[in-house]
Amino acid sequence: MHSIRTKIMAVTIAAILTSILALGGIGVLTIGVESDKTSAEKMRLISENMQMKLNTYLDSLQQSVDTAIFIAKESLDDPDIQFLGPSSDPEAVAKLDHALQRHCDEVERAFTSIASNTNGLVTYYYCINADYGSNVHGFFWSKVGEEDFVKQPDLDSSTLDPKDTAHTTWYYTPMKGSRPVWIGPYRAHFLGERWTISYVAPIFHQGFIVGVLGMDILFETMVEQINALKVYDTGFAFLMDRDGNVVYHPDMELGGEAITLDPNLDRELLKRRSTGDMLVRYDRGGQQWQLAFATLSNNQKVAVTAPVSEINATQRQLTLFIFLVAMVILALFTVVTLLLMNALTKPLIRLTSASQKLVAGDYDVELDYEGRDEVGILTAAFRKMRDHLKLYISDLNSRAYTDAMTGVKNKGAFTASLAKLEHLIQVTGRETPPALAVVVFDCNDLKHINDHYGHNCGDAYLQSACKLICSIYARSPVFRLGGDEFAVILQGEDFDNRNALLRDFDLAALEHNRTAAEPWGHVNIARGMAVYDPRTDERLEQTLTRADGLMYEDKQRYKAMREH
Repeated sequence: MHSIRTKIMAVTIAAILTSILALGGIGVLTIGVESDKTSAEKMRLISENMQMKLNTYLDSLQQSVDTAIFIAKESLDDPDIQFLGPSSDPEAVAKLDHALQRHCDEVERAFTSIASNTNGLVTYYYCINADYGSNVHGFFWSKVGEEDFVKQPDLDSSTLDPKDTAHTTWYYTPMKGSRPVWIGPYRAHFLGERWTISYVAPIFHQGFIVGVLGMDILFETMVEQINALKVYDTGFAFLMDRDGNVVYHPDMELGGEAITLDPNLDRELLKRRSTGDMLVRYDRGGQQWQLAFATLSNNQKVAVTAPVSEINATQRQLTLFIFLVAMVILALFTVVTLLLMNALTKPLIRLTSASQKLVAGDYDVELDYEGRDEVGILTAAFRKMRDHLKLYISDLNSRAYTDAMTGVKNKGAFTASLAKLEHLIQVTGRETPPALAVVVFDCNDLKHINDHYGHNCGDAYLQSACKLICSIYARSPVFRLGGDEFAVILQGEDFDNRNALLRDFDLAALEHNRTAAEPWGHVNIARGMAVYDPRTDERLEQTLTRADGLMYEDKQRYKAMREH
């Protein structure tokens, strides 16, 4: 037990200790963890922004080639374009040459229009497969060293060496893969050995490759965009291939020998699609650097890196800020200590008010003081007493007014409801009585079901009947008066619609019985409804008696129908 005086002293000491711990321990740990998390997320966003920028550039090229591919495939719908292979028939070859030339001319016109609207493109070409049997080679346009595209000599696939993968990968890689693919960077011999990236696609017709269609960009174009990115103060961006090998880095020449970031870096990590929110750090020149990367649409990876010291500059600023905040907290605690005594009297006042409401029967009164002092112990005792009383009374009400088998209100609840309505009638007077009606239900054949199928089936029959009644009179209280008899008191909207609801009940019973499989699944219910009439009904018992009589008449009709 803690006295109020002890509590004041404890709070004062705790304020000082909390400030010191917040500054020396929690502050350092929290800032460190959050700083690492934030820095990893920021580096990821930088890499993803660069990824988005480069992908926009690459995707525009890919869409251009895909459009040209579609046009090329549509243009091959010519019966004269047939695979010949090595053929000695000059007439067949000439016929094929003529058809293929028409095809190439059509693709070239479309490709020229597409290329003129594609930024960054330096070449576009269509190289016909020499094994197809034609003397047509395709076309080749380039703007390397020129302001606009200039037609170049056709690319003759018969002169390409499949073993010279460093120069001819643009042709043989899509041929082998049989699908569009990004190639590079590689040295393009037809572009003066300049480092190039290509998006190329094989064109198929009747199961044979007609040729390779593609576009090129200079690798240095991507490098310029990479170099333009600034990461913190001295950080930078670089490129890796799909396996995590560096293909461009500010510390290496374009196309130079690959470098290793740090031998201790996990190679499997570098093969992932991205670092995500992982914290990846490595050593470079005796300094810690942080890395993040994301994969481009050409399967290269754009990576960003920066010194950890620059990234943690914000952390140091936050540490200083928290120190200053801690000093303010110390000052505030001094003022709080002076005001604490006044604040401690408030729980006593609230407890006194709550106890008076509890005595008056308000079991929902708030007792939320959780202190461990004398007031807190007393409040906890009052709270337990309140909860026990509330639970006990709720349980009594539930047992007293709920039918155990059906879950609806019982006869006691019905009697209490009639008494309340009788009181309301007395208060309002018979000149302006409440509009109400009583519907009485009696389940036919219950004894027959109990005798022939057992009381379990009889109970199921009563439960089905109750559900049917509740489904129709969902807005009105339903009562089980005992045995096989139920009642409903109608007021408000249900009273206004009483006749329609009774018809709905009859129809619902017919529909239920139509689909019921077992005898006890049928519900045969006699019902009678009477409206309270202040001119003839001195008490509601008379209304109930009339409803019961009408129900009995309905029951007799049912019996008479069964006998015939």
